[in-house]
Amino acid sequence: MSTITIPDPREGFSMHIAGVQLNRPDLHMLAAELGINTRDVLMENGVLTVFNTSKTCQEIIDDNALVSFIAMTLEIEPQSISNLQPAKAKPKVLDKADFIDDEDEED
Repeated sequence: MSTITIPDPREGFSMHIAGVQLNRPDLHMLAAELGINTRDVLMENGVLTVFNTSKTCQEIIDDNALVSFIAMTLEIEPQSISNLQPAKAKPKVLDKADFIDDEDEED
């Protein structure tokens, strides 16, 4: 089967958050404070990823204040945040078979 790859140009930073369980409202609040869409903040296996998709977020990054800002917004200690690394969004890979209309095949 062949696939379709849809590029995702988003870039940002990932960081490990220790000892803190973030839930959906926490991520939504962080996105609102950074001026980014809720889909631009991800939490998976203790790693928070923030994609830089707004002017506000870019200003915070330019000031080297992302970790401090996240800690302040989430009301956690900055020491809970470690391993800050650049991150790129993964492209979406779709199977072409998912787009074949069954009715077209019967003709």
